[in-house]
Amino acid sequence: MSDMTKKEKLEAGFTILAILALWPVILGWENPLYQVVLGVILVVFIALVAQKFRRIRAIYNATRVEAKKRRPPAGNRDEPFG
Repeated sequence: MSDMTKKEKLEAGFTILAILALWPVILGWENPLYQVVLGVILVVFIALVAQKFRRIRAIYNATRVEAKKRRPPAGNRDEPFG
C-alpha cells in the first residue's frame, strides 16, 4: 500500500482542497463569506508549507551528518572517480 503517514495524507488532502477552492475565483464568483474561507485556507496552507519545509530540512541535515560519518573510499583522492 502507501507509505504516506496520516499527517502526509491530511496535507495532501488539504492541498487538493486549497486548489479546488480557487475555482470560484477563476470563475469570477464573488461572495464575502467566500473571501473569509479563502483567507482561512491561505493561513492553513502557509502553515502546512512551512511545516513541510522544516521536515525536508531536517531530513536533509540528517543525511548530511550521515554522509560526513562515512569514510572516503581508499585510493587516490585527486581523481574524481577513484
